[in-house]
Amino acid sequence: MFTIADMFTINGSKEKRPMRRIPAFVLVCLLCAGSAYSLAQGVQTGTVSGSTQDASGGVMPGVTVTITSQDRGFSRSAVTDQNGRFLFPSVPIGIYLVAATLQGFDTAQSTGNVVETDKTTAVPFVMKIGALTATVQVTGDTPIVDITNTTANTRVRSEEFEKIPVGRSYQALIGTVPGVVGTGNVNAMGALTSNNLFIVDAVDTTDPTTGTFGTNLNFEAIQEVSVYTSGVSAEYGRAQGAIVNVITKSGTNRFEGSAKYIFLNDNWDVQNTTTSEITGASLARVKFDHINPVYTFTGGGPIRKNRAWSFGAYEYATNTTPQRQTQGQIPEDYQQVTKNKFFNVRGTVQLKEGHTAWVKYYQSPTDGFVIDYWGATTPAGEREALTSQNQTAKNWAAQYSGVLKGNWSVEAAFASYSSQLFVGTFEPSGKLANAPIFNEADNKFYNGATFDGFTDRPRQQFNLASNWFLTPGGHSHDVKVGLDFQNMKSGAEFKYPNAQQYDVESYSQATAALVPIERDDYQTGPSVSKGKIAAIFARDKFQLTRRVVAEAGLRWEKQTGSSDIGAQTVDTNVFAPRLSATYDLVGDGKSLVTGSFGRYFAGIIQGFSDSFANVPQQENFDVFLWNGSSYAFSRSVRVGGSDFTPNTSLKPYHMDEGTVAFQRQFGRNMGAGIRFIGRRWRDLIDDIRTFRPDGSIDRQVVNYEPAVRNYKGVQLTLERRFSDNWHAQGSYTFSKTEGNHFGDNFTALGDYLDSQCRTTVDASIGVNGVIPCAEVNNGANKTGRPLYDRPHNFKLNGAYVRPIGPVNLTVGALTEFISKRRYERQRSTNVLTPGTTSNSGQTAFYFYEPRGNFQLPGIENYVDFATELTWRIAGTNQAGFKTEIFNLTNNEEKVINNNVAWCGATANAACTAAVANFGKASARGSFLAPRRYRFSLIYRF
Repeated sequence: MFTIADMFTINGSKEKRPMRRIPAFVLVCLLCAGSAYSLAQGVQTGTVSGSTQDASGGVMPGVTVTITSQDRGFSRSAVTDQNGRFLFPSVPIGIYLVAATLQGFDTAQSTGNVVETDKTTAVPFVMKIGALTATVQVTGDTPIVDITNTTANTRVRSEEFEKIPVGRSYQALIGTVPGVVGTGNVNAMGALTSNNLFIVDAVDTTDPTTGTFGTNLNFEAIQEVSVYTSGVSAEYGRAQGAIVNVITKSGTNRFEGSAKYIFLNDNWDVQNTTTSEITGASLARVKFDHINPVYTFTGGGPIRKNRAWSFGAYEYATNTTPQRQTQGQIPEDYQQVTKNKFFNVRGTVQLKEGHTAWVKYYQSPTDGFVIDYWGATTPAGEREALTSQNQTAKNWAAQYSGVLKGNWSVEAAFASYSSQLFVGTFEPSGKLANAPIFNEADNKFYNGATFDGFTDRPRQQFNLASNWFLTPGGHSHDVKVGLDFQNMKSGAEFKYPNAQQYDVESYSQATAALVPIERDDYQTGPSVSKGKIAAIFARDKFQLTRRVVAEAGLRWEKQTGSSDIGAQTVDTNVFAPRLSATYDLVGDGKSLVTGSFGRYFAGIIQGFSDSFANVPQQENFDVFLWNGSSYAFSRSVRVGGSDFTPNTSLKPYHMDEGTVAFQRQFGRNMGAGIRFIGRRWRDLIDDIRTFRPDGSIDRQVVNYEPAVRNYKGVQLTLERRFSDNWHAQGSYTFSKTEGNHFGDNFTALGDYLDSQCRTTVDASIGVNGVIPCAEVNNGANKTGRPLYDRPHNFKLNGAYVRPIGPVNLTVGALTEFISKRRYERQRSTNVLTPGTTSNSGQTAFYFYEPRGNFQLPGIENYVDFATELTWRIAGTNQAGFKTEIFNLTNNEEKVINNNVAWCGATANAACTAAVANFGKASARGSFLAPRRYRFSLIYRF
């Protein structure tokens, strides 16, 4: 769910009364909109290559090799070169039969060869003398390891994730990836949650403002999720964390689909048994006895067999929350009922041999949010003062891949994407044109919502890439050159209903009678910022020796941005080199030693440009005072443009990464590996704040040299793809993240270094509570380990299917054991106005020891469990029932502490309480949720 708090950056007005100000946490991001800055190809093709030899090991040129899709029936053919090698570029992902024929030899066939994105599926043949009509058949391998690709890649397919207990979203699947902390907006290998890249069917869907995920998706439409976490080639840019590539389902030559009814009920789940560690009060929740249903339907098949196919998915879900009450003179009940109507359609066509195209459209609306955006200090007094919120994401995309010549292929994609949000009055009263009324008698709002407006974040993007496969001097080269373009706008407008707000001395909720004071008439208008990104990359995968493959790549990226008044905010040009190599230890392509080095630049998120917004929202207004009979004009309040000026010489910050790994594939479907990753961030961006002579604050945006972040980690992985009725995936990561800068853009680092800071609570800090702000904000204790640093992280999931007559019993499980959060002892201090002992209104946090010095004891762990019984009715028709149990062991251990304030002495009550409560948990969300259940009725055909 998006909230207004995720979307609004604005300048505050000092002329309005504090009680009437929109809460800062609400206003902080309203203008944030636009388009994501991470760029990638997002391909949905792989490569099939191999060699042909006779029984004596001699190479065999002139062999005809044909690949045929086992799902869609189309085929392509090629002839082996003088070295007996063949290659099929730009092969749509799927399962293929590969056959080799030559007069005088038996036909050789390999079935079940899996083609995956960005990977090369190797299919070697040994031809035996015999009749052409005779066939020798083997089963192909899944490319768990790939001599041409050093990227750390975790891939989960629908046939695997449908069998395990997991949240119904691609965001939840990311949590199974080695080395990532959390789900959805993860911290991957020391990177921030804003450093990830989310691609859905070749479309960049990353949120432009925050760098987090920007869209939801029908879970039943997902074919596979592939996540890259290190060693990424020059084809990808603007990402330093996880690169998430989601591929949706496409129709096949079989008519197939599913229908599911999924249901949950909070009353069936186990009650919370935890208590506040401070007060001892029970943290039990009030259970809500209501079934929240999800209905899903999918279907697909051939439009024209072997030539064109379609697939569609639809999901309708409602989620009803318990009743809540407004806080006015007459408390009123209200209830939130959200409705999801996600749908996805996709068509694929084989234009001719070697040429494939697809087009897709999806929409993911969620309507019905009800939110009190007025905040805790001036809450909504009645239903009419609540804000309704609806949101959606829309996308259409088309992609073409084709082989123009035997060694030359092209891929192109174009997409249009938009994320939208609409807010307004939850329940219009019809009085005063629904404008909000602030009642000074009880400090509450009545009659109108906080916001009436929208955000619209359209983006158009175009990708083009071309591959050439060359063999100069008998050494193979896979050369790829590509272009990436994005053009975006970030539009938002937020006003009060009817662009007015009333202040009254008193207001009667029962009769609507009021004693007026003033009316504020607001100027309105949209705030629109713009951005453009262009990138060109080139890379060459080349064979140095029979056992050594190397890759060299270079990526150029240009990013520009402008504020809502057209002032330039970003203008960068950078080059990112990437190098990698693989050594085949045994010569069979199954035991590989790899190494890589690369520089990765982060995109400057759109929220940065929005920091320089000059079109105020809910800030410029005319004041009309009540004179006893009417409202008379009194004065105008105008908020000037921000004096926070951009620095167009700013560089995007970069991360240098080196990796060394060993990988081994066992049999057709299993692989294991060990990988070391080292990372170093530099040129981190921050705003440096100082006081001007008149006491105002000067902000300068710079690449701040003292800002650092580092990561080191070792990963052990084990993976078995689904075959012979079971699959499993496990990993253990031992890592360390440390530094002093863990903000997306602006932190307290470098602020007020020439000023003094003071606390009146703890005199042990500095001299009687006064300490240089340079020590508070830039002292040695600000360097350490962030809260997301989790040294130990073990993950395991898998499933087993047991046929019992006409019934299939599936058992799946997912578990994680991970170090708990870090924290440190803190104390808030006031920044003093230079040359005085007066508080400036700014604050800074003092750390008593290095950042992250404490860690919650123990290991956070949970076990989720699922069973499914499926009855085979007739043919491919199946009916089933699935039970999922989350937190099977009902572990409610503490995972967050709510109290990090501290004092070096207990000379007063505040310090005594801080010391006594330090490290304790006092909220329900500080503990793991107790055991929960989800049930599904399933029909597949």
